[in-house]
Amino acid sequence: MESLAENLSTMVRRPLTAAHVELLRQAGRPVAVKAGDIIVRSGDAADRFLFVEDGEFELVDPVTQGRIGTNTLGPGQFIGEIAFLTGGAVMYTIRAVSDARVTDTPRRDVLDLMAATPEMSDIIVSVLAARRRNMLDRGLSALTVVGPAQDRRVRDVAAFAGRNRIPIRLVDPSSSDAAELGESCRFDPDTKPHVIFGADEVLSDITPAAIAARLGLGLAAAEDRTYDLAIVGGGPAGIAAAVYAGAEGLCALVIEDLAIGGQAGTSSRIENYMGFPTGISGADLCWRGEIQAMKFGTRFAMPHRVTALARSDGVWRLTLDRKSEITAR
Repeated sequence: MESLAENLSTMVRRPLTAAHVELLRQAGRPVAVKAGDIIVRSGDAADRFLFVEDGEFELVDPVTQGRIGTNTLGPGQFIGEIAFLTGGAVMYTIRAVSDARVTDTPRRDVLDLMAATPEMSDIIVSVLAARRRNMLDRGLSALTVVGPAQDRRVRDVAAFAGRNRIPIRLVDPSSSDAAELGESCRFDPDTKPHVIFGADEVLSDITPAAIAARLGLGLAAAEDRTYDLAIVGGGPAGIAAAVYAGAEGLCALVIEDLAIGGQAGTSSRIENYMGFPTGISGADLCWRGEIQAMKFGTRFAMPHRVTALARSDGVWRLTLDRKSEITAR
């Protein structure tokens, strides 16, 4: 059965070409990094594209500060994950193993380059998607929930993360890991569920909305814009509309109240969809469509529900359940 992306450990490496790298250098700036420096920290905005010119970088556990795994990033590779497409928050910490040099290019400039250079876009999107699959397969995430599995709040957050392909780490409050987190982040794991982001940020609200807001999936980052098209509902039809709108150069926004994929996203296996002869889960299929739409610049916002729609001054105004408002032409 097909998965949401290629397997990072077995995929054929397709590095950016010399022409692609030159475009990055023209739009970015060189940055020197010292051994031991943190170049990306979990929770930072994914607003930079970092191409490694020289040196070596490792993935770091935000709590223990130890290396995760054995693989590192070196010259010719780039630092980034799928949050780069959304402009959300990165979910890992990266540290320099040795003195290094990178080309630091702003996100907006790289998205423009990707739009103008399809081959470059294909390479970047494939690697970012494979890295997200790797994080999900290995349970790697800066988002940790400490609480009993039977607690409704824990179940709601876990379900939201699972359906939206967000890596999450669930920790039993009676475990040694929970005790270690409680000591480092200064909370009692036995009192109530806790959500920790990064090394020591404990979220006060244990809800899907709070998780989405912290990861940059909510509407806060998008509400000051006027969109060409607002799509209400992130099921297969909404995702397809988002892909076509983005491909036509429209500035589009998809609003979903629970999880991208809708009812189809709950299917464990879809075998009657063109292009997937061995089948694919509904969540993986819809996630692929979401990535395809984001590649064209479409924005997804959740969990939000549209409660009112009105037209004035030549634009549509959509009121959401959390009292925020967006406009679309």
